[in-house]
Amino acid sequence: MITGVDKSINLLEKMLDVSAIKHKVIANNIANINTPGYKKMEISFSDQLDKAIKDTSMNKFDTIQPKIIIAENDKNETVRNDGNNVDMDKEISALMKNTSSYNIYSQLLAKKMELIKSAIENSRV
Repeated sequence: MITGVDKSINLLEKMLDVSAIKHKVIANNIANINTPGYKKMEISFSDQLDKAIKDTSMNKFDTIQPKIIIAENDKNETVRNDGNNVDMDKEISALMKNTSSYNIYSQLLAKKMELIKSAIENSRV
Protein backbone atom coordinates (compact mmCIF):
# COMPACT_ATOMS: atom_id res chain seq x y z
CA MET A 1 0.00 0.00 0.00
CA ILE A 2 1.26 3.48 -0.85
CA THR A 3 1.79 5.63 2.22
CA GLY A 4 2.15 9.35 2.71
CA VAL A 5 0.72 10.20 -0.69
CA ASP A 6 -2.98 10.70 -0.87
CA LYS A 7 -5.91 9.15 1.00
CA SER A 8 -7.76 8.69 -2.26
CA ILE A 9 -5.09 6.28 -3.52
CA ASN A 10 -5.46 4.13 -0.40
CA LEU A 11 -9.24 4.26 -0.76
CA LEU A 12 -9.10 3.25 -4.43
CA GLU A 13 -6.77 0.35 -3.60
CA LYS A 14 -9.16 -0.81 -0.88
CA MET A 15 -12.15 -0.54 -3.22
CA LEU A 16 -10.33 -2.64 -5.83
CA ASP A 17 -9.66 -5.28 -3.16
CA VAL A 18 -13.30 -5.24 -2.05
CA SER A 19 -14.53 -5.52 -5.65
CA ALA A 20 -12.27 -8.54 -6.22
CA ILE A 21 -13.64 -10.26 -3.12
CA LYS A 22 -17.20 -9.36 -4.08
CA HIS A 23 -16.63 -10.90 -7.52
CA LYS A 24 -15.58 -14.19 -5.88
CA VAL A 25 -18.63 -14.15 -3.58
CA ILE A 26 -21.02 -13.54 -6.49
CA ALA A 27 -19.32 -16.27 -8.56
CA ASN A 28 -19.70 -18.63 -5.59
CA ASN A 29 -23.41 -17.79 -5.36
CA ILE A 30 -23.83 -18.54 -9.07
CA ALA A 31 -21.88 -21.79 -8.75
CA ASN A 32 -24.21 -22.90 -5.96
CA ILE A 33 -27.48 -22.02 -7.67
CA ASN A 34 -28.52 -25.69 -7.70
CA THR A 35 -27.20 -26.60 -4.25
CA PRO A 36 -30.12 -27.47 -1.96
CA GLY A 37 -30.18 -25.36 1.21
CA TYR A 38 -27.50 -22.94 -0.02
CA LYS A 39 -27.96 -19.41 1.28
CA LYS A 40 -26.76 -16.48 -0.81
CA MET A 41 -23.65 -14.70 0.49
CA GLU A 42 -22.80 -11.03 0.20
CA ILE A 43 -20.19 -8.52 1.31
CA SER A 44 -20.68 -6.25 4.31
CA PHE A 45 -18.43 -3.23 3.89
CA SER A 46 -20.29 0.04 3.36
CA ASP A 47 -20.96 0.69 7.06
CA GLN A 48 -17.25 0.37 7.87
CA LEU A 49 -16.36 2.58 4.90
CA ASP A 50 -18.78 5.28 6.06
CA LYS A 51 -17.14 5.33 9.50
CA ALA A 52 -13.64 5.52 8.00
CA ILE A 53 -14.62 8.40 5.71
CA LYS A 54 -16.23 10.34 8.56
CA ASP A 55 -13.20 9.84 10.83
CA THR A 56 -10.94 12.57 9.46
CA SER A 57 -8.40 12.28 12.27
CA MET A 58 -6.44 9.56 10.49
CA ASN A 59 -6.42 7.32 7.46
CA LYS A 60 -8.29 4.17 8.46
CA PHE A 61 -8.82 2.64 5.02
CA ASP A 62 -6.10 0.07 5.55
CA THR A 63 -7.72 -1.19 8.77
CA ILE A 64 -11.23 -1.83 7.42
CA GLN A 65 -11.96 -5.24 5.95
CA PRO A 66 -14.94 -6.55 4.02
CA LYS A 67 -16.92 -9.29 5.73
CA ILE A 68 -18.62 -12.14 3.92
CA ILE A 69 -22.05 -12.71 5.41
CA ILE A 70 -25.12 -14.80 4.68
CA ALA A 71 -27.63 -12.47 3.05
CA GLU A 72 -30.84 -11.90 4.91
CA ASN A 73 -33.96 -12.80 2.98
CA ASP A 74 -35.96 -9.88 1.65
CA LYS A 75 -39.72 -10.12 1.89
CA ASN A 76 -39.82 -9.94 -1.92
CA GLU A 77 -37.16 -12.62 -2.30
CA THR A 78 -38.12 -16.10 -3.37
CA VAL A 79 -36.77 -19.08 -1.51
CA ARG A 80 -37.15 -22.30 -3.45
CA ASN A 81 -38.61 -25.46 -1.95
CA ASP A 82 -35.08 -26.82 -1.48
CA GLY A 83 -34.16 -23.78 0.67
CA ASN A 84 -31.86 -22.15 -1.90
CA ASN A 85 -32.38 -18.39 -2.24
CA VAL A 86 -30.01 -17.55 -5.12
CA ASP A 87 -31.66 -15.59 -7.93
CA MET A 88 -29.59 -15.88 -11.11
CA ASP A 89 -30.88 -12.61 -12.58
CA LYS A 90 -29.95 -10.68 -9.43
CA GLU A 91 -26.52 -12.31 -9.27
CA ILE A 92 -25.75 -11.54 -12.92
CA SER A 93 -26.89 -7.96 -12.37
CA ALA A 94 -24.68 -7.68 -9.26
CA LEU A 95 -21.75 -9.16 -11.19
CA MET A 96 -22.14 -6.61 -14.00
CA LYS A 97 -22.40 -3.73 -11.53
CA ASN A 98 -19.36 -4.96 -9.62
CA THR A 99 -17.34 -5.34 -12.83
CA SER A 100 -18.25 -1.79 -13.80
CA SER A 101 -17.22 -0.50 -10.37
CA TYR A 102 -13.90 -2.36 -10.56
CA ASN A 103 -13.18 -0.83 -13.95
CA ILE A 104 -13.96 2.67 -12.68
CA TYR A 105 -11.74 2.24 -9.60
CA SER A 106 -8.84 0.93 -11.67
CA GLN A 107 -9.15 3.79 -14.19
CA LEU A 108 -9.23 6.37 -11.40
CA LEU A 109 -6.18 4.79 -9.76
CA ALA A 110 -4.33 4.76 -13.08
CA LYS A 111 -5.10 8.48 -13.56
CA LYS A 112 -3.85 9.24 -10.04
CA MET A 113 -0.62 7.39 -10.76
CA GLU A 114 -0.24 9.27 -14.05
CA LEU A 115 -0.55 12.57 -12.18
CA ILE A 116 2.06 11.50 -9.63
CA LYS A 117 4.41 10.34 -12.38
CA SER A 118 3.93 13.62 -14.23
CA ALA A 119 4.62 15.63 -11.06
CA ILE A 120 7.82 13.67 -10.43
CA GLU A 121 9.01 14.09 -14.00
CA ASN A 122 8.23 17.84 -13.96
CA SER A 123 10.05 18.32 -10.66
CA ARG A 124 13.27 16.98 -12.21
CA VAL A 125 13.31 19.71 -14.83
